[in-house]
Amino acid sequence: MSLVEERISCPLGQWKGEPGRCQLCNTVIESTRRRTWCSNKCGREWQRNHIWRFARSEWQRNHIWRFARSAAKRRAKYRCQRLGCSAERRDCEVNHINPRNGAGYGPGCHHHLNPDSDGVGGLEVLCHAHHAEVTAAQASARAAKRVANRPKPTKKSRAKLASTARAANKLK
Repeated sequence: MSLVEERISCPLGQWKGEPGRCQLCNTVIESTRRRTWCSNKCGREWQRNHIWRFARSEWQRNHIWRFARSAAKRRAKYRCQRLGCSAERRDCEVNHINPRNGAGYGPGCHHHLNPDSDGVGGLEVLCHAHHAEVTAAQASARAAKRVANRPKPTKKSRAKLASTARAANKLK
């Protein structure tokens, strides 16, 4: 699922209410100065559940990530989500189910969505050992993909490589 599709399918972003109602709790907005949320509390709650690619600063991106990470830990009751794991509560770490791989955050809500049946989207809470295991598996999958996408050497490139190796040996 692309980041745009995640944004479109976000349950908090799918408000289809009538104008003049809060986009979070759907109550009537009494104030003439408000258009989107009925109170600052609803506005902050909505903002805590969304991450934008173009946050104003690095501090803001990290600040929003703290909210997402703590929400995921609360959802999992501060326990590793792998079956049979009995790790300490203090040992829990948050893992992206759909790895970011340096892609950053797009206009999506992948941090608060629970994963679908394919395991796409959302965050999961793992103990350090399981998080290291998952990260190592993702790294080996990325390495295998890089090797598979590497262009096959031709006769010309092999000859050039051999000649540069011979030249390097002569310099020694």
